[in-house]
Amino acid sequence: MSVHSINLLKKNLTAFGLLIFFMPFAHFLSPTYLVADRIVYLCYLPYGLAIATIYIFGRSAVVPLYLTFFITFQLCFSIFSLAIALTFAFLTPLFVCCWLTRRWIGRRWRYNLSNQGLGIRLLLLNTLAPTLTMLLLAGFGRQLPAIAEMPGSYFAGRLDMFSVLSLQNLILSAVLFTVLFYFPLRMLAQPRSGFTFYRLCCARLALHEDRLHAFLWGGLLAALMLLLCFPVRHMLISSYLVPLVFVIFTYGIMRFTSRGVLWLWALCCLLLMRFNLDVLPVNSIFSATFLSSAFIAFTISLLHIAAGYWKSRRLQQIALTLAVTDPMVQRLNLRALQKKLKQHASGTLCYLYLHQLKFLGCHYGLMMHTYSKRCIIDEIGTQLQANEGVYQITGDGVMLLLQGEGISERLAQLRVRLKQQQIFWYNQPIDIDYAFAAGKFTAENSNLYCLAGQLSYLAEQALMVGGVTLLDDDNSRLIGQVSARVLLLREIKQALAQRDIVLFAQPVVSCKEERHYYEVLARLRSSDEIIMPDRFMPLIAEFRLSAQFDRLVVEKTVEFIHQRQRANNPPPRLAINLLPMTLTDPGIVNDIIALFQRFSVLSEAVIFEVTEEQGLINNPQANGAIVALRQAGFRIAIDDFGTGFANYERVKHLSADIIKIDGLFVKNSLNDNIDRIIIKSICAIAREKRVSVVAEYVETEAQKQLLTELGVDYIQGWLTGQPAPLVSIA
Repeated sequence: MSVHSINLLKKNLTAFGLLIFFMPFAHFLSPTYLVADRIVYLCYLPYGLAIATIYIFGRSAVVPLYLTFFITFQLCFSIFSLAIALTFAFLTPLFVCCWLTRRWIGRRWRYNLSNQGLGIRLLLLNTLAPTLTMLLLAGFGRQLPAIAEMPGSYFAGRLDMFSVLSLQNLILSAVLFTVLFYFPLRMLAQPRSGFTFYRLCCARLALHEDRLHAFLWGGLLAALMLLLCFPVRHMLISSYLVPLVFVIFTYGIMRFTSRGVLWLWALCCLLLMRFNLDVLPVNSIFSATFLSSAFIAFTISLLHIAAGYWKSRRLQQIALTLAVTDPMVQRLNLRALQKKLKQHASGTLCYLYLHQLKFLGCHYGLMMHTYSKRCIIDEIGTQLQANEGVYQITGDGVMLLLQGEGISERLAQLRVRLKQQQIFWYNQPIDIDYAFAAGKFTAENSNLYCLAGQLSYLAEQALMVGGVTLLDDDNSRLIGQVSARVLLLREIKQALAQRDIVLFAQPVVSCKEERHYYEVLARLRSSDEIIMPDRFMPLIAEFRLSAQFDRLVVEKTVEFIHQRQRANNPPPRLAINLLPMTLTDPGIVNDIIALFQRFSVLSEAVIFEVTEEQGLINNPQANGAIVALRQAGFRIAIDDFGTGFANYERVKHLSADIIKIDGLFVKNSLNDNIDRIIIKSICAIAREKRVSVVAEYVETEAQKQLLTELGVDYIQGWLTGQPAPLVSIA
């Protein structure tokens, strides 16, 4: 025999053994009722046992059910034809309806009984199958003699209240008492399911408040059932108290797990039908049918309440899960970290900066970016301890929550491990560098979002100092630096918005003639404080405020020239600095030209100084802006020539009128022969290009004399004069 055949045989034998054990109890425990000198079933429990067996064993229950029902009826009535007829009438419609249910719901029709296909099962298995059974029994009744020992009126030749009650007892058994047998059968057939049942029941009792509610609910239910089933007749103990049981179970089904509550409901109904002396008035078939209808109606209501309530709970859980999960990366997000910190009020927050990930994402696409972060988060997760976590955040970073000591060593080891774990995207290696910044977090003294933002900045800086930056115990030192930058940035933006700028000017003097012009130097004002360029210029460049800043400087300068012209006191030519990123602004040239036209100021009145940095290298917009400014009549000066990107090769191709030698070569020119050679070569190139040369940081007459001999045309520095307010120049 094949393995499949052996397993199928085992299932048949297991089902048969369980049915042989449970069937006598179900037959004996079926509650009966005496009315009009006839014994009728209020509920025939073997019918519910049959449905429960089908749910558990499926088609493997067919043969065991036919055998056990036949044996039971044969032992009860000792008539072979009657046993065959009853077995066929009870089970055949049931199997037909099971087949229809499977066709309607699908192959998993026997699973998730309290939710999936509840209405279809109620229609087919719990209503249609009992109805077909009653029709078959009525048909067989005309062929078989009546049996005095047979309870009920299965073989009635006419339709009366006894026939209605017989149909109701089968429906009640299918609707209500299937649950009573389902869980015990499942636990015996599959012992592991018993632990699952226990775990699900206890899951709702995790909190002390839930356990208290369960204790009070169970105590109230037990007291009421004892009162109703106590073998004493009293006017206060009657069927009028039964609705209280309905109310208790309505609360229980919405408070605790539906499996346990439904099983208790079936058990309580069985106890009420067997032991409550005042549930039914004696000899009243109408009261019996009414009671049966009430139990059927409330059981169906309870099933739908349970299905609806727990469906809403599942949707709520799904919504909560989605709320703490990043939709792209599908990993826990910053909100999940916030919830975690409510459970653990202290720890070490770490920001992992993924260097080059954004740049690589621009080339390989968003999916690579998402895949890389997912791989990194999963790898970090394997290295974390209990009560720790890793969380996805937007941008090029990941947040970690660590506990314990030795954080610096752990982060260094984690950085090494991440570097060793190469990420591939379509067989292409993704080269990412990693840097950590970590700081202590306490719920009382820290703001999660503020600290996360500060750590993100510090992590980027950590790339240059070993890859790991650990804040001091109170996070005051480095966070103070970050906070100071943030406050300064706010002051800069406020000053630009309020146009609160102060212009100074420093003279640039000819070495041989009495000619000079002035370089405009800008300062920002915040309240009563003057912010110097060495403080605000790095932030203006970093946060892309250069175009806004330069527009304001140009406008203020042109306004000054216009006012002096109206007063018949035109100033000398002024040099205005343009930051490299300003030249890449698409509309900057048109704005400048329009500004000069609006104030009727000639282009010859100013010189634009441009610093040759990466913003200009091979950038067609920047080069085009310089060409357009020269065509409009403005003179162009290259600032800080000789350093960085302002080299000899660039001056061959870049149109300029003035070259300003960086002060780095001027400071030690009296003592350094190499500096003198460089200055002399720059001047020689400038003469060939017919370009003027300006030397910066000139402080002594000796420097002036040397620079003049080397071919410098203009000098600028403390020797020529310190920066003074623009309005004070002659």
